[in-house]
Amino acid sequence: MDEILPSSHWASFGYSLSARLRSLRDMRGISQVRLAELAGLSRSLVSNLERNHSSSEGSSDPTMSTIYRLSYALRVPPAVLLPAAGEEVGGVCWETIERAVGDTTGVLNTSVSWPARPEDTQPFSRSR
Repeated sequence: MDEILPSSHWASFGYSLSARLRSLRDMRGISQVRLAELAGLSRSLVSNLERNHSSSEGSSDPTMSTIYRLSYALRVPPAVLLPAAGEEVGGVCWETIERAVGDTTGVLNTSVSWPARPEDTQPFSRSR
């Protein structure tokens, strides 16, 4: 995937996911152990996601089933866990930049509305 976006850009999305997960877990007042139990996951996986760390020494990259298990356990829509869920994937995740400068207002606010513009449902051109 590095051909599409540099690793540092993908890592910024992992960092935002980790911050969202930690914020939600803290909001619910549960430990990593309890979240892991509720989600049917290991505590080490929850810890790795919250640290944006994977066993391959890269950024965390959870499976879809992990995202859905966590969202079920936390009682939130899956989109709440996903950074920039309502936006096209571009460069660095904007949430990472906001957290770096200390602006965490509305970081968990999630609004997804698609299609947002007529071209969103058009076929790709041959050059895409």
